[in-house]
Amino acid sequence: MPGFPTFSVCNLGPISEGTIELRPLTILIGKNNTGKTYMAQAIYAACKALERSNGLPEPFISELEAEELDHQLNSKRRTDEEHLSGTLQSKAEVWMRDRLDRVGEELADRLSVYFDVDNVGDLKRWGRDGPLAITAEIVQDGFDPVVLFALNAAKKSKVHLPEVSVASLSRSRLDFAFGDALAGTYTDEDVRRKTLLRRESSRLAGHIWRHHLLPAVHLTGIAHYLPAGRSGLLEAWTDVVRLRLEQDREGLGLTGREPAALGGIALDFLLELQELVRPSRKRRRSLSFDWRRLTRSSIEDSVSPKDVELASAYLHDLINGRVAVARGRERVPALTYTQHGESIPVQRASSMVAELAPLISWIEQLLVPGDLLIIDEPEAHMHPEAILAVAQTLVALSQAGVRVLCTTHSSEFLHQVSNCMLRTKAVSGDANLAQASIDTGEIGVYRFVRANDSLGTVIEQVNIDPDWGIPEDEFVAVAEHLANETTSLVDSLRA
Repeated sequence: MPGFPTFSVCNLGPISEGTIELRPLTILIGKNNTGKTYMAQAIYAACKALERSNGLPEPFISELEAEELDHQLNSKRRTDEEHLSGTLQSKAEVWMRDRLDRVGEELADRLSVYFDVDNVGDLKRWGRDGPLAITAEIVQDGFDPVVLFALNAAKKSKVHLPEVSVASLSRSRLDFAFGDALAGTYTDEDVRRKTLLRRESSRLAGHIWRHHLLPAVHLTGIAHYLPAGRSGLLEAWTDVVRLRLEQDREGLGLTGREPAALGGIALDFLLELQELVRPSRKRRRSLSFDWRRLTRSSIEDSVSPKDVELASAYLHDLINGRVAVARGRERVPALTYTQHGESIPVQRASSMVAELAPLISWIEQLLVPGDLLIIDEPEAHMHPEAILAVAQTLVALSQAGVRVLCTTHSSEFLHQVSNCMLRTKAVSGDANLAQASIDTGEIGVYRFVRANDSLGTVIEQVNIDPDWGIPEDEFVAVAEHLANETTSLVDSLRA
């Protein structure tokens, strides 16, 4: 069975080299200015490049092969154990690899957008001779890593298509019934039939991509990024909309004030925030997941969007209220905080509520199992007690099928994740079992270490003790240094 996808970088910003395995819960730690956000944004760019390559494929098989596939799909002798094979299997593999190579080319564009640079070469480490490189790979038991895609297709894809049951392709034909019904414009019945066969065969290739290849490498779903400074971006969101409305009212009578410009990750965040105000969002979110279940993707039957929503229960208890989307002044959309029947904009609530409002909204309205949530410094503006609730929320999300990648500077956050891990070993009947828990193998922790400016940052995987938890060495070292300084000062005062 394939393992989790890995993302390797070389000469990216301050990072000299390093590899991250994207597990259900992945945590990046280390001192400031060591490249954690660079890595998170590079992974986000890679996932978005993959999403942008998810359109319908071009026809890739001949009429004869389409006839053969049609025969397999309709054969009465077919069994559920029968798999796609022969020429069709080989052509599907070649098509998948070509598509993944195009993802590598798209990655350069996504990096330019999210890092807000004109040339992706600007992201390369200063003064280094080696090239900037980003590679996504998958590891299979007993085999070397297999390349999925790489920046500028520097490395060609070597991935192999997993076994595809003919029965699953037959079920996917439901997806094309409406399209076939509308394609009645051909006067020659034989030409019409052959055209539809090739069209359906091409669409089945898209089905194989979405429901076999991507699930096999754990890269289904949509990537979402909650950047640092979320409360400030909420302010920017309303300001940008108001400036746009003001410009619309002025018409051609320009006042000299340009609309506020936002780009990169911040713009993606605000665009998703705008999605929250669409009335059909919740309905479409539910339908999207139901359709994935109908076509039997890799999302397990044991999780659902409702399971994801339950992850926000810790946060609702923490803020002692609710977060919702409403129309503010001049019909500008806004997030509101409601407590005891009274509502105010989240910007007027505490900084903790303003920081948590986007996370709560994403959980309740955007995230579905299979998605990836990347969040920078989830503990920002938090009291230590609040940090524990946020940690449990992200653990619960990872167990509801949403992959989570976060950066953190909080020892309390790591400690709570460790406790969630230890709960899996707790004895039956322990009251803590009702709280979030996670297996050791589902957690990945990576420390960003800067030896010196000339060598740059390297990424080290942190070994997690299954009987203790995540080591907090660097936080302990700081605490010890502070305590020793206090002792020395107190002793000098007593002398």
